[in-house]
Amino acid sequence: MHAARTAAQPLEPAARIRELELLEQEWKRGPRRNDRINAHIRAVLAAAGLSAGDVLEIGAREHPRTDVFAASAWNYSVMDIEAGSSSVPVVVGDITSCPELPDESFDVAVSVDVFEHVNRPWLAAEEISRLLRPGGISYTSTLFAWRYHPVPIDFWRFTPDCLDFLFADLDRVDSGFDTTERRRDIRGRGRRDQVPIDGLGGFRENWRVFHVGRKP
Repeated sequence: MHAARTAAQPLEPAARIRELELLEQEWKRGPRRNDRINAHIRAVLAAAGLSAGDVLEIGAREHPRTDVFAASAWNYSVMDIEAGSSSVPVVVGDITSCPELPDESFDVAVSVDVFEHVNRPWLAAEEISRLLRPGGISYTSTLFAWRYHPVPIDFWRFTPDCLDFLFADLDRVDSGFDTTERRRDIRGRGRRDQVPIDGLGGFRENWRVFHVGRKP
């Protein structure tokens, strides 16, 4: 944590630059993003008393979360808009409209780095809520502030309040920001990063946002 400063105690420019340089490297001192998210999911499941069941993860065909959902306990599958090779079962479908999947089919629904790319996230939230069994857990991790990255399209940014609203059919268990990577320098590193780096340095605020809901 950084000590609070009053308006009468501004940092000198050199000290302010040094502070920003330290903040830029701060993300390296903690767990990497996927490790943080996996640890959070494990904690959420433990608190909910869920140790086995049916899991649907949205958009994880190439990077299934099998280290969290071991095959010995979980029936884990992923949803993708197109078929493709994967080490786990793939449900081909659109999370904004998937009537082919029966109501209350899953105990856990996970979405990481997906909602910002979904054209109608309010419909996705409704479908996730519909697909959960009573007592089931929804875990959503997406973005509040990040550089533009169309994969294939970059539609949205979210706040905790927005995710609470979208998942109004669920009881909120937890929601908030993850600012671990706030000043991490990712400018120009993504193959689809189209935001120019100008004389002021370019946009570089990286805030994640998460929501955990439980179906009544």
